[in-house]
Amino acid sequence: MQTIIMTVGTSLLTNPDKNLQPPRPWLGQKTIGDPERALAWMRKTDLELISAETNTYYRLDPTPQDALILLYSETPEGQECAQILKLFFEEALGQQGVSLLPLPGINYELEESSLERMAELLKQLAESAKGLVTFAATGGFKAQAMVMAVVGSQLGIPVCYIHEQYKSLVYLPYLQPQVQPRIPRASLPDSGRDRAEVIQLRSESSHHRPRSWAKVEKLLRDLPWVDLVRYDPNAYAAPKNGVKAANRKTEDGRHILWIHLHESQDTHLAVRVETTGYTPEHLEQAAAELRERLGRLI
Repeated sequence: MQTIIMTVGTSLLTNPDKNLQPPRPWLGQKTIGDPERALAWMRKTDLELISAETNTYYRLDPTPQDALILLYSETPEGQECAQILKLFFEEALGQQGVSLLPLPGINYELEESSLERMAELLKQLAESAKGLVTFAATGGFKAQAMVMAVVGSQLGIPVCYIHEQYKSLVYLPYLQPQVQPRIPRASLPDSGRDRAEVIQLRSESSHHRPRSWAKVEKLLRDLPWVDLVRYDPNAYAAPKNGVKAANRKTEDGRHILWIHLHESQDTHLAVRVETTGYTPEHLEQAAAELRERLGRLI
């Protein structure tokens, strides 16, 4: 199980929808309005394009049993966006453990000590969270992202962020060397395969490979639980420059991860990563480690 603690902004309300058809029905309005109308539009739109929060959710690839905590600012717009996102995650995506928490005093006037209270709340949530913990500094005021980055660095918790112009999740650096980072280390069995034989891609497809592939190839060779890497067009279902659990296993029941590397319309690569893991815990650990390492690499 993992717990994602995510800040919520107002991109659901305010995104300009350039070249997006159909645009959100409330475009240009001060509120979203009817939640059912909002959900109907959201169901028909790619997660990457709905809002910063749904884009982050898509890239973190949680299971329905994972916990999702949405932190919203004390503004009418922030609360409305958070409430509709909660409905969408639950009703459209089947997410079971979604909760909303307001951030008192974080509004357009930024009340005194509100950022300190947010920092304390993050520490409490991290201590009580179940499983692997990820901070997603997704939306809200810039000060919220800074607080989340500082607390994550203090606690060694990974903090991810994605801007609408970025092609992948970005993981913020750990700034305190004395703190042991909680970089997920998957406790899967080691592969017995010669590491020189792990990567098995067709050489004739090399001209389509993104420039990032050389770094990713080395990463995959160095991970002891990676058993085999092959080209797989099904892996284009993963987020661009991201990781997704495959909807199938190897013939002997081991878990597979998909990686989709994207540089341009003509330069991209999709690979399947066969792991040594058999259990749901193995899959969760492997996906978390690979996702963060990939995010720091690209």
